[in-house]
Amino acid sequence: MGKNILLIGSEKDTSSMDMQKRLAARNAHVILFDTAKYPYEIKITFDANSPACGYIQENSGNLKIPISEINAVYRRWSNGVRVKPEEDRLLQEIVYWNIESAIGSFLKCLDCRQVNPYESVEMHKYKGYQLKLMKQNNIRIPESIITNDPDELIDFYEKNNKKVIYKPVRGWANTAILTDDKLTAENLASLSNSPVTAQELIEGTDIRAYIVDKDIYALEINAKTIDFRAENNAKRIPIKLEESVIEDCFKINDILGLVFSGIDMKRTPSGEYVFFEANPTPVFLYDEECCNYPISESIVNLLLKE
Repeated sequence: MGKNILLIGSEKDTSSMDMQKRLAARNAHVILFDTAKYPYEIKITFDANSPACGYIQENSGNLKIPISEINAVYRRWSNGVRVKPEEDRLLQEIVYWNIESAIGSFLKCLDCRQVNPYESVEMHKYKGYQLKLMKQNNIRIPESIITNDPDELIDFYEKNNKKVIYKPVRGWANTAILTDDKLTAENLASLSNSPVTAQELIEGTDIRAYIVDKDIYALEINAKTIDFRAENNAKRIPIKLEESVIEDCFKINDILGLVFSGIDMKRTPSGEYVFFEANPTPVFLYDEECCNYPISESIVNLLLKE
């Protein structure tokens, strides 16, 4: 019988389904854990006093899998917590935190290889802290601030010769260039509702490097937009990075506790590499296809490795 692999993802996510198919082809039993379906369809019992530690059951028609028999975890994507509407708002909040606590306890207590570890994925929420750790380890990052103070934002803009980009602190939206016409009183007042990340504008070529354990797959993304995510068909070219840049990539994974990541950086016209972030759950199928890189198989090999 093959290994039990817990796949945190969704049937609606192409990458999740592709990984499930690849693992099944290698005789692995895949337990698809869509966090949005817990506790409504998925059952989990955690027992710290039992050798089995409890069990997980995808739905009523599936077998109960002892937690101790889960051999590896691949965290592709989490749909977060879904709470059914309640008339009592306080009760709805209590239910939300109850579900989130149960999911977190389950994932943190899994004693097996995790791609990536729960704590490392959670750290990605705190991108300012991620940048600080990289800076402390002599990784070149852009000048950056996270602020809700209009005066600080304007001061940062001026200090960087008005060459600044801005984006949400948590992500999930494309980066934009900050210009004089965007510094209106109305826009600045919105900072009182939500902080923003501002960074020096780094000119150059977009580079992404996928790290899978000891393997690295790098590519140039020839985008004309400031944020290559806004240009879906930007040309991808496989490249070989300089040894010093490769060392920095592995250093980033090490300090962030990652075994798999998509690291975003830019190569400036002068040849300097500036690092932005390391994504613990990157979407890579398109890049893999364009560059003929075996990223998926490298992940499968890592999950099934003894």
